[in-house]
Amino acid sequence: MACVTFSRGSVRRAGEQVRVNAQLIDALTGGHVWADRFDGNVADIFAIQDVFVAKIVEALKVNLTTTEKTEIARAKPDNIAAKEAFEEGWSLYLRYTAKDTAAAITSLKEAAEFDPEYGRAYAALALAYFRVVESLWGKELGRDEPYFWWGAHDYAELAKKYPTSLSYTVEALRDVYQGLAEDARRNAGRAIALDPNDPEAHIATAWALTISGEPAEALNFVATAMRLNPNYPSHYVLARGLALFATGDLKQAAEVFGEGFRRNPDATALFLPLSSVLAQLGRREEARQMLVKFRPGIGQKGLENIPDTIHLSFKWDYEHASVRERLNDGVRIAALPLDVTVTSLEAELETGNLFSQQYAVKRLGWFGPAATQAVPALVEALKVEHLRREAIEALGKIGPPARAAIPALVALQNEALVGIYAKNALSKIRGN
Repeated sequence: MACVTFSRGSVRRAGEQVRVNAQLIDALTGGHVWADRFDGNVADIFAIQDVFVAKIVEALKVNLTTTEKTEIARAKPDNIAAKEAFEEGWSLYLRYTAKDTAAAITSLKEAAEFDPEYGRAYAALALAYFRVVESLWGKELGRDEPYFWWGAHDYAELAKKYPTSLSYTVEALRDVYQGLAEDARRNAGRAIALDPNDPEAHIATAWALTISGEPAEALNFVATAMRLNPNYPSHYVLARGLALFATGDLKQAAEVFGEGFRRNPDATALFLPLSSVLAQLGRREEARQMLVKFRPGIGQKGLENIPDTIHLSFKWDYEHASVRERLNDGVRIAALPLDVTVTSLEAELETGNLFSQQYAVKRLGWFGPAATQAVPALVEALKVEHLRREAIEALGKIGPPARAAIPALVALQNEALVGIYAKNALSKIRGN
């Protein structure tokens, strides 16, 4: 069902009268599998929804289990007011601005008040609260981020009492925030199983795949979500861009983030990833401008503190945590004064004092492969005890272009204090 068909339709309302159109489309041929229409009173809308579900199931020759029928029933509210409040809140949530998110929360709370067993309303509230945290909108909404963080978890727990595709999506995203890739994949799979046409479930699956080291496969799920929702919101762009970043396609990631920013200049969750990618592509002035947009009015010190004070909500699992570190290093590069370059850092390493040398080595690591010219200087730094660990880590971040450092690192891999770092750097340089 999820692979070869999808449904679409429309609802038109005039006063108390409503017309519902529904179609089932063959995704491979574009042909119609089934279509039907209903004209009647708006009070009968939920009964008609049940009829349409039954007809679609019959058209597909699918046998629903008792559990599946129960889950479908739970996804629907008991009254039209709850449904209307939810739809209003959800449309506001998808706009991805602080003002609209605040309004979305109000509408979604109304939906839950109209129907206290409306699981999708609780799940949507959890998503809205998480977004406030991700986007650092707490002050704009009158509370600090921890209030919304814990509130999101409270709503997620309420949503679990009335399971829907969206509640499993929330569970998957909670797992993503904790770096629990396998749990995220399992919950995202449950979301898709309950509703194969829910684009949010496909986005959750994409996140789960990205943080578990399968970003190329994640892109397929993002594409499906974008097909299901052609007017996709900015968090789809975030999922696609970070999957591309994880594959190493920085140029395409920059294009995706840039287009997303142009579509919605208020989508602050895109600012740091875009800044990071631009910096790693050598477009440092543009990268710095994005940081200034993210935190207008702060000075140089404030810019350089951003990577250490603002943490991305999502976490890669342990084996793929280096992707997150690369993302943070790009932001660190973007925050540097433009006159700080690989060449200037090499000079600092040669002539500076002990403190500035240590800082220079660490900064060279931020540049990754772009600091390849500094490999000889970093190999020399391995001979200096107070620079050794930072130099090892910098060479590891440069990766395969630092092959000339392999003999020196091999000689250190059995050292008590730095051996484990040398082994890790060797693994990265050898492409493992």
